[in-house]
This record gives sequence, structure tokens and C-alpha cells, in this order.
Amino acid sequence: MNGSAMGGLLAVGYLLLFQLAGVFFVSSVLREEERMVPRLLIGSAFGNLLLMWIPALWAFLFGFTAAAHIAAALTVAAAGAAVWFLHRPKFAAAPKMHLGDFLRERPDVLFPFALWLLFVFLVFHGFRYRDGAIYSSQCTYGDMNMHLGFITSIAEQGFFPPEYSILPGTQLGYPFLSDSISSSLYLLGAPLLLAYALPMLLAAAHVFFGGWLLFCMWLKKPGPVSVAMMLFFLNGGFGFAYFLSGSRDNPQNFLRIFSAFYETPTNYVEQNIRWVNVIVDIMLPQRASLFGWSLLFPAMYLLFRAVFKGEKSYFPLAGVFAGAMVMVHTHSFLALGIISGVWLLFSLGKFAYPKDQSGFLHRTKRGAYVLFAIPVLAQFLVPAILPRRSDVFLWATAALAGLFVLVLLFLLIKVLRNGKGRAFAGWGIYLIVTLVLALPQLLGWTFFQVSGAGSFVRGWYNWSNQGDSYFWFYLVNLGIFGLLVIPALFAARGSAFRLAGPAVVIWFICEFVVFQPNEYDNNKLLYIAYFLLCGPVAGFAAELFEGLRTLPYRRVLLWFFVLFCTLSAVLTIGRESVAEYQLYSKSQMDAAQYISENAEPDDTVLTGTRHNNEIAALTGRNIVCGSGTFLYFHGIDYSTQNAAVLSMYMDPAGSAALFDRYSVDYVMVSSYERSDYGIDGSAFASLYEKVYDDGETQIYAVSAR
Repeated sequence: MNGSAMGGLLAVGYLLLFQLAGVFFVSSVLREEERMVPRLLIGSAFGNLLLMWIPALWAFLFGFTAAAHIAAALTVAAAGAAVWFLHRPKFAAAPKMHLGDFLRERPDVLFPFALWLLFVFLVFHGFRYRDGAIYSSQCTYGDMNMHLGFITSIAEQGFFPPEYSILPGTQLGYPFLSDSISSSLYLLGAPLLLAYALPMLLAAAHVFFGGWLLFCMWLKKPGPVSVAMMLFFLNGGFGFAYFLSGSRDNPQNFLRIFSAFYETPTNYVEQNIRWVNVIVDIMLPQRASLFGWSLLFPAMYLLFRAVFKGEKSYFPLAGVFAGAMVMVHTHSFLALGIISGVWLLFSLGKFAYPKDQSGFLHRTKRGAYVLFAIPVLAQFLVPAILPRRSDVFLWATAALAGLFVLVLLFLLIKVLRNGKGRAFAGWGIYLIVTLVLALPQLLGWTFFQVSGAGSFVRGWYNWSNQGDSYFWFYLVNLGIFGLLVIPALFAARGSAFRLAGPAVVIWFICEFVVFQPNEYDNNKLLYIAYFLLCGPVAGFAAELFEGLRTLPYRRVLLWFFVLFCTLSAVLTIGRESVAEYQLYSKSQMDAAQYISENAEPDDTVLTGTRHNNEIAALTGRNIVCGSGTFLYFHGIDYSTQNAAVLSMYMDPAGSAALFDRYSVDYVMVSSYERSDYGIDGSAFASLYEKVYDDGETQIYAVSAR
């Protein structure tokens, strides 16, 4: 559980091997004149992809063991040698620029760097040891328990494909590669904190700098790029008004931002504030989203260059990123599929109507008008005519998706008749590579998980709005962005509209279909649409500001714009920077240490079903049943195991068959179990040997092992 300095060095060296391999492989694919920033960024992201996937593939043969990781390292080394002898990448051909010249040309690069430094601070603030206990921040208090459990159980048990340690026998339904990358480092001996944090820091760099790189291609100038970065990563609406109101007479109304639990200007459910800050409530706690975006942004860069800049050789690598995304973050894979479909529409339109590009663009804009109008008008049907949850929404959306496919086929036939089919060979390669990699994951894992839980894909209107009118909900949650987005999108010209067009489709789908038991989780798709829309909004805002160049004090207006765009985010980040909650006490840590040192990796411990479960999170051992706060939202029926836990604690002597059925090796009795089940432990003392007692926690050995 503690790791070692030598193990940490070994783990870091192993990670660096894959990072170097990623940069090497990507540099052999990108054009020689590609600048160093994309080479390093995409190469590093590809290195993370390799570290997630190659050990996992070998784990099917060897289990998630040291042998699988040795085989993975040899595989990467052999592939690197083959590329070197067959291709001989020319690194010297990459354009070079001195750092000073680069900063003068692109001072906006300091924005993603500053955000990354902030993220580094928040990661280590959100997981820290003090006085023998583990403390978290606010946003990590919930999800980090689950991720630590995945990381430790995959590494300790070596079972692959992994199962839930909080519900043994159930295949893991979470995209686990975002955690197995840390399991690899933990298995090699890295301390848990290092194994948890280091891959996250790399992934965050891919997101921050990947977003910056995309905005640079779309918006060109440093000013609009910085505005777009601000809108996306420091996002927040007008939620701050709820805390400023009356704060002169009652300062506590404002100060509770920094003391209350989840009452922030970007996450205040009581006032229907649901549009959370990207850094604090997405990237920090939700590892699948973080690692999914770290692959999605490079994939979008490659696809953009292939589609809009004519770099056809980038299609295969974009397909590799896309196909590998399913088991990392399924929502990112779905979003990229929609983005690809809409960009393909524009690409087909270019060759189907070569002499009527403006007409084709106007027709697609009219389609976007309709997609924007339908959710607004639907509020008059719900709940007067249709309930909020209705299969009508699901089937209607599916019908529109079918119509979209028919439009693509129509355009493709028209292109083929025009003799331009060869121009789409790259798209064919992209599709083939993506499907070859993605279909085994979809058929063997994703579709199985979704079909096993009927609450996953269903019709549902207006995401997580809890009673406000459609426009008011988004105005308060999105703030100034919400005021500018529609005029900005439809004022966008040519390529700007084509780039942002997929956002309209994603947003429409998310307003009528949810893809998981918790409808709130649709934001994992909505934020990708939001990212795409930040480009035209930033460009539109820059044009408005330029149009006011004769206005006195226009810089004051600019600072007010920045203030109102970021105030909610700044306050939320400030709250996260001072938040401190004890995740596991010293007693819990000591009990977990005992289990780690004395229990076999496949042993099962009977504990309560509490959320903060130190055995599941820190030891990697199985427990009979974990918290419903995790299992329910993964669409899993855990009622039988939950009832078994209750029975075994309340009547251990009469539950011998249950102890055998669930292969219980140890029983934990702490203040949590005494409080939740009203027991004193004496019944266990009469049945089993007490092997651990620190006054707060007792552990009883059930099996002879």
C-alpha cells in the first residue's frame, strides 16, 4: 500500500519508456514540417494510450501481472526498432524556434501552462497524507474512493478483465483503462499517491495544451484563443449572484462558498446551478473524462488536419486514437463519432456541390436552426402532453439519426457520380481503423454493459434542469456565453461554422436522450459540444470588441467581460483550494495496512456498505458489497449482496451459509459497522478469532487461511 522509493523510480522509468515511444511513433507519422508542440503533445498522449492498452492486451494472456508488463515493454521496444529500420523518422526536419521567439509569437501559450500548474496543485491538495490519515478536497471526496479501489484491486488481484472489488463476480462496468494506467505504476512498486497522480498530470497537459492547439488552428490570433480558453476552462454562469445577494448585511451568505459542502457558484443544486466548472468537477474527480479528453483532443487535431487541411496521411493515426477510446471514455468515443459524421457531411458537400458552397452552407445552417428550435419548443409539450421520460424522444432522435445517415449516403452517391470518390479514401481508412479497434470493445464490453442495465439509454428531455424554463436555465448556468452562443454560431462564416457544427447535433441529442442511469452525466457529452462552441463565441466576442475600438474606456468593458465570465469559476476554484475533508482516519489506515500485509490478494472482507471504504480503496481486496452511490449509477443490481451484508452482521451464527457463499475470510467491525447495524462485535468474538484490535476497529478471521 505504501510502495517504495525504488518502486517509484521503476514506475517512472516504465512510464517514460512509453512516453518516448509515443513521441517516436507519432513523429514517424506526422509531416516533417509539423512543429514541435504538436509532435510532443500528440506523442505524449499516444504514449499514455500505449501504456493503457499494451499491458492490458498482454494481461489477457498473463493476467495483470509483472509478466504482462515485461511483455508490454518488450513489445513497445520491438515496435520502435521496427519503425526505426523501416521508416527512419527525420526529427531534424521539424521547424525549430527559440523559446523567446516562440513566446513573443504565441504569448497565449502561458494560459494552458498556468492552468496546468493550477491542476498540479489541486491534484496534490485533493489527495494528501497528514498525521497518518488521508485528506481530500471537496470534489475528490466522492469519486476518488472508487478510483483508488479500481487502481489497487486491478494491481493486487491481477484478474483480467477486472471485476468490481465492491461486488465480486461482476464484470467491471466502468471504462477501466483510465485507472489501469495507474494500476501499472502501482504494480511496479510506486506509492499509491504517485501512481494515482502522475498519469493524471500528463493527461491534464494533453487536455490543456490540446485545447489550446485546437483553438490556435481555428482562431489564429492569441487574443481570441485566450478568450476561448477562458470560456472553456474557467467556465461558469451567473451563479455567483446567489452568494453576492444580501452579502453586505449577511457576509455568511458569501463566505459559505468556502465552508459549505457543494454550495458553489458552479454547483448549487438548490438553485438549479448544474453547469459545473470543467477543472474542478470534471477533470479532477472524473478520471474517465480526463483521460478520454486527453485522447479526444489529439484525435480532433489529427482529424481536423486531415479533413480541412488536406493532410490525408493523418487519417490512420486519428483512427487509432478513436478506436482506442471506447474503454477509456465511451462518451468521448460517441462524441468523436458525431463530430466525424458532421465533418464528413461538410466534406461530402464540398465535392457534391462544388459550385454552390454558399448554398450548401445556408442549407446546413437552416438545419441547425431547426435543431436549436426543437428543444425550446418541446418545453411546451413536457409535461402537458408527454412525460419527461418518454421513449418518444428516443425513437424520434433515432429517426433523425437515420435521416442523417440517408443524407450522407445521398451526398456520397452524388460525389461518386461526380468522379470524386478517390478524395474520400482517407475517410474510408479512418473508418476501417476505428471499427477494427472499436468493435471488439463495443461487442465484448460496452453493448453487454448497456443491455444488462435497462436504465442506460432512454428518452429524457432537457438534461438535468430541475424546473426552470429552458432559456432561464441555460442563461443562469452558462452566463455571458449563453447570451452570445446563438448569434455567434450563426454569424460564423465558412470553416468556423463547419468546425462548430457538430456541437449543434451533440447538444440536440443530449436534450432528448440520456446514456447512463444518472441523466446528469449527459454533461460528459455536453461539455464536448461546449468546447466546440467556445471557438465561434470567442471569435464573435473579439469582433464585437474590435468594433468598439472608438468607444472610450473599452478596456474597462473588456475587464468586466472577463470578470463576469470567470467569477463563478474563480470562486469555485478558490473553494476547492481550501476544502479539506478527512477521507480515511489513522485507525482506518492502520486497519487497511493490516489487511494489506496479512490477507491474500483474493481474500474477501466483510465490511459495511459505506461510501468511504478503506478496505476496498486502499488494499485492493474484495468486499461483499460496496456503496450504492457507485453501484446504482453503474446500473448494477446489488440488492442481494446488500441484504446478505445486513444478515451476516445482524445474525452471524445463523448466516454460516452466506459466509460460505461469499467466501468471507475476514470481518471488520468498526464504529461505522456498530453505528449502521447496531452491533457490538461480541457475536463475532464468540465465533471467530480476533486477529486485530486497536480499540476502534476489530478484525476477525473467518477462514483457516
